[in-house]
Amino acid sequence: MSERAAVHSSAAHRVWIVEDEPAAAALASDLCVSCGAEPSVYRAPLPFLTALRTAERPHAVVLDWRLEHELSAALFLATRHRYPDLPVVYWTGSPGDALPIMIRQDARTVVVDKAAGSQAFESALTSALEAAPGG
Repeated sequence: MSERAAVHSSAAHRVWIVEDEPAAAALASDLCVSCGAEPSVYRAPLPFLTALRTAERPHAVVLDWRLEHELSAALFLATRHRYPDLPVVYWTGSPGDALPIMIRQDARTVVVDKAAGSQAFESALTSALEAAPGG
């Protein structure tokens, strides 16, 4: 069975996406759906942080490094504090070495360059969902 088929065979995985660019958010959402996941898009940090405290745990989180008014390091730290084992995909246009070492060396985090195309994102997401607790 292929990786993609394995993800499709399970119940929908919840993936939270933090992305402030509408086109990138729509693409990430579409790619999640094509991988059999149920995406929720957060265009700003506060709604994401609220969900992190109050909503049912997602199976994975997709973060963009550069948000409109800030970097997403605080979102990463909040995610790690709440769910230390939650897979995180950093889908970013920033060079990978521009991200802090705490992110690059995190065992549950994969950094994907947006310029690498949809296949790189889908591969990272599929791996994250397979590694997710209960995934």
